Amino acid sequence: MLAGESHLWGRRALEFVDAADRLDGPSLVRQFEAHIASAGFTAYIMAGLPSPGAGLADLTLADGWPSGWFELYVGRNYMAVDPVPRHGATTVQPFEWSEARYDRRQDPAAHKVMTDATEFGLVRGYCIPLHYDDGGAVISMAGEKPDLDPTAKSAMQLIGVYAHNRLRSLNRPKPQRRLLTARECEILSWAAQGKTAWEISMILRIAERTVKFHLIQASRKLNAVNRTAAVAKAMALGLIRL
Repeated sequence: MLAGESHLWGRRALEFVDAADRLDGPSLVRQFEAHIASAGFTAYIMAGLPSPGAGLADLTLADGWPSGWFELYVGRNYMAVDPVPRHGATTVQPFEWSEARYDRRQDPAAHKVMTDATEFGLVRGYCIPLHYDDGGAVISMAGEKPDLDPTAKSAMQLIGVYAHNRLRSLNRPKPQRRLLTARECEILSWAAQGKTAWEISMILRIAERTVKFHLIQASRKLNAVNRTAAVAKAMALGLIRL
């Protein structure tokens, strides 16, 4: 690779890293796909490593595989015998698909996966393993004649890692704000036991109008028409218990 091309890859990778945290999911995927396409990679997948009871669809964060390959891969349960994610589970270093060794005679199923992949244009590939505290994942990309120069692979690694981390962050469930305050839950709990607003005010040593205010607020937050409905919804949501 020429020095100018090497510099270009480095600049592209840094530009992507700089922009990644400001992009939404679709924009990020489009830029990621454009960058890897520049290196000759025509297909990719970002997915968790195989785990008991989890199918590929459940583990996939982003799918850029050719039409039909995903269905074939899932239908034949290739995830269980694919040597690429299998090798990815054992290393932290990115690797070319050809480095995921297997014996053709002793492991014909693995060889079948790799042979079938070539029919979809997935001839040479590059895999980036990722290991988190809650599990592992791989970014696997391939094409017929991708650029596997060390500089291009380094750029793909940087781009891939930042793309995966950003998508993972965007797909992580956002923590929900507490629907009711502690005082509202406390008052609804007493209401659930049949206590009147006056009785609750005596128990909690607060004004009756304060109790009524909290009951109204709780009903509004729960979209309930009255205190009875508010109590029922709060119990159904696990916010209070008898």
